[in-house]
Parts: sequence; structure tokens; C-alpha cells
Amino acid sequence: MPFTVERGSSESGIEILTLSGRLTLGRELQHLEWTVEELIKVQKSRVVLDMAGVSFIDSAGVGILIGCRGSLANASGGLRLAAVNDRVATVLSVTRVDSILSLHPSTEDAVKAFG
Repeated sequence: MPFTVERGSSESGIEILTLSGRLTLGRELQHLEWTVEELIKVQKSRVVLDMAGVSFIDSAGVGILIGCRGSLANASGGLRLAAVNDRVATVLSVTRVDSILSLHPSTEDAVKAFG
């Protein structure tokens, strides 16, 4: 299954990016980074990644998530991850990335976490 990014937003104006497929090294993964850059350019720096459809993540995927978090933080925003499955959560835990990325059980919870 190819990696895809679908863009939406919550009623409160928080951007929701629904991801599906595998977050692995390749040109498709850059689409996530480019989408976040586009959002920052239009002053939308609070982003939730709905990861329910993500089946696998490798080190390149982890790196992109960290890079997106940093870019959004520099734009006075933030990044929240939602609905991360056990396999992906294990990778984020082993790499200790879960200590710098905010994980939430659902998209709704992630949106609420922005306050």
C-alpha cells in the first residue's frame, strides 16, 4: 500500500493529516514534510497526524516526524499524533521518540490537547 496524506481540519481550525500506508524511506514520505511546510506558510501550525492507517514506520519515517515537530514548534505551533497502532508505538518507544512527540488515543483527544 503506498503512503498517502489526506488533509482536513477540525472545527477549531486545527489541521488534521490522515496518513495511511508505510512511513518508510522514499519520495512518497517527503509529501508529508512538504504538506507541513505548506501549512506553516499559510499560518496553520497546529497539526494532528491521524496515524490509524499507518502500518509500519522506519528510521526515515521517525526522522520526518521529528523534523515536522521541530518545524511546527519553530512556527509557534505543535504536532500531536493520534491513533498510533501497537507496532508503530513500539518503534516510537524503542527510539524514545514517544518522549518528545505527543501521542493520543484518538484524533479527537489530540485536537483537545491543543486546548
